[in-house]
Amino acid sequence: MKPLAGGTELLLLIRDKKIPTPKYLLDLNAIRKELSYVKLEEDKVRIGAATTLYELSQSILHKDKRYAGFVDVFYGFATMAMRFYATIGGNILSATQYNDYLTLLTVYEPELVLVSKEGERRLTLEQLVLDKRKLAIKPDELLKEIIIPVPPENTSSSFMKFDRRRILIAGVVTGAVLLTLNDNVIEDVKISFDMIREKRVPGRAKKTEEFLRGKELSEEVVEEAAEKILPSEMERVSDWWTTAEYRLDMSKVVLKRNIFRAARRIRGGK
Repeated sequence: MKPLAGGTELLLLIRDKKIPTPKYLLDLNAIRKELSYVKLEEDKVRIGAATTLYELSQSILHKDKRYAGFVDVFYGFATMAMRFYATIGGNILSATQYNDYLTLLTVYEPELVLVSKEGERRLTLEQLVLDKRKLAIKPDELLKEIIIPVPPENTSSSFMKFDRRRILIAGVVTGAVLLTLNDNVIEDVKISFDMIREKRVPGRAKKTEEFLRGKELSEEVVEEAAEKILPSEMERVSDWWTTAEYRLDMSKVVLKRNIFRAARRIRGGK
């Protein structure tokens, strides 16, 4: 059995035989209203798993600079028609390196709430998404909610995706940054890419984060992080799209552009 919300990914996977054809599809439309919301509660943003990408765009996630990366993902995601149907939960549970919201959410360190007749279970994103299309979710569980800690005021994010096309982009390289500045010092930074090492799903560049924390933000520091630290924890692959070498070069570009764009947003720019 497979739960069906928007179906923009699941139905294609079944059609193309990329996953076993389920015996049943469980239509969630009857309870969609209960699973579709974005709520700001004190120090957390709670997102219902069946919230569509369009509904996300009408929420605080598109109005507060601390979540600016959500705007970046939205306008690079497929077509406008698909944004009315695709859900945030479905994007996470598809579990591939091409899932833009998965790449972005990785830097926000969300808590994921799973429910079943046995009650609730809470996992981190890393605990839930084990590898490509491999999830630590039980057959009788549903993803109910994504909980994001509210970042400090002096924080913003950026998401970038490179491909040859301008629409329906899968992404040669995708990456996200969540940056916190204290004056011009990097108080905290979280960096994600479509793949880092071993796993074929988005992950964090933790060595690069550690190198940058506590340093003055400058072109020289970011250049050193991109050229010397990032390559030591990246595993880029060659395929019919492009070469591993090109992906690594573009990963460096994505890192540098994401950091400086997030910094501009913190200071009131775009």
